[in-house]
Amino acid sequence: MTINSRKKYSLTTIAFALVATSLFGGAAHAATKPTTTKPVTKPVTKTVTKPVAKPVTTTTPVATPVVPTPVVTQAPVSNSFSIALIGDMPYDALGVTQVPYVINEINASKVDFTLFGGDTMSGKGDKCTDEAYPALKTNFFNKFGKQIFYTVGDNEWVDCDRPVKGAYDPATRLALIRSTYFGSAGSYINLGSSTLNNAGTTTPVTVMHDATYPEMQMFTYKDITVIIPHIPGSANNAAVDGVKCKVYNDLTKDGDAAEYTARDAANVAWINKGFGKAYTDKAIGVIVLTQANMDWEGYLAGQAMPNAECTSAYDADKQALLTNTLQFKKPVLLQNGDEHWFQLDMPMNETAGKLVQKDKGFLVENFTRVQTFGSAFNHWVELVVDPSSSSLWSFKTHIVKENVVNHG
Repeated sequence: MTINSRKKYSLTTIAFALVATSLFGGAAHAATKPTTTKPVTKPVTKTVTKPVAKPVTTTTPVATPVVPTPVVTQAPVSNSFSIALIGDMPYDALGVTQVPYVINEINASKVDFTLFGGDTMSGKGDKCTDEAYPALKTNFFNKFGKQIFYTVGDNEWVDCDRPVKGAYDPATRLALIRSTYFGSAGSYINLGSSTLNNAGTTTPVTVMHDATYPEMQMFTYKDITVIIPHIPGSANNAAVDGVKCKVYNDLTKDGDAAEYTARDAANVAWINKGFGKAYTDKAIGVIVLTQANMDWEGYLAGQAMPNAECTSAYDADKQALLTNTLQFKKPVLLQNGDEHWFQLDMPMNETAGKLVQKDKGFLVENFTRVQTFGSAFNHWVELVVDPSSSSLWSFKTHIVKENVVNHG
């Protein structure tokens, strides 16, 4: 046994002894105490009236059901929006029949506006009469419920010198296009039956126009800057003689060197200015709208005569797009028409800041090109702009059921 155990035992023993002494010692003392006889007195009986206790009434509390507060989960706010992309319409007699279905679908959709890549008429059948332009404005452009932005195509003016189109002077047709569809400083024209407003307001988006070339436009909407130069097909109206590359007017010579040189310099300046606006407006992406397929791969220029095309007339425009795309670093989308079939690709390659065609050089990953349906293929493309997406752009093709051919 340890010392602590012995201490515990001793204390317990002492405590028990004290209790025992108290009990048995007290009894022994009582037994030896002399007995004294006291007189007996009758007990007095007292009647004690006890108060009657009133019954206590208790109210059982009624439990109030606890209704949980509903948790409202708010749907995430989406800043995405859509733009309709079309071109080469109505173009010809088939288009006159089919294009209303395209317009109806676009009007019934939730797109914010439409971008149209030029060529309202055929390059071989429709004549460039004075009456044709206002009729197209009424029967085509103004049928769109929301604003439609238009870049000029070659079939509206460059090709009007073709005998089959009436052998008009292209310069007079271009002047008619400008007065009919674009207006002039202080009285610019909006196409479509309504005007595009800034998001959440009734204030129209400010659309800038070049003073000399009113068809050149630019604006920023929901952090996307749209740049519209004037770059049509048929070699951009550059002068060609049918020796190195083909003419486009069924004659021995085509194009206008002076007109092309001045306008193309203005195109480059407009593209540069548009990207400058994108920086100023802190845009998250840029869309450039042209009519011409500028032959990024070099295939059109590489064909043998008489089919080789003078696509070198687009070199300055493509270089301006390359330089600005590399500097901008954010997504850039080029929309063009001209070839009529839908195509989506990334055709910009470069080496040391210079454009390289075909599969050479290095891919410029932030540049995408979309070519729209048109002519005999009367459908449309929906561009979805989603700021939460790293690629920013996605595309939905809308095949208009009324315009689907029965392949048998």
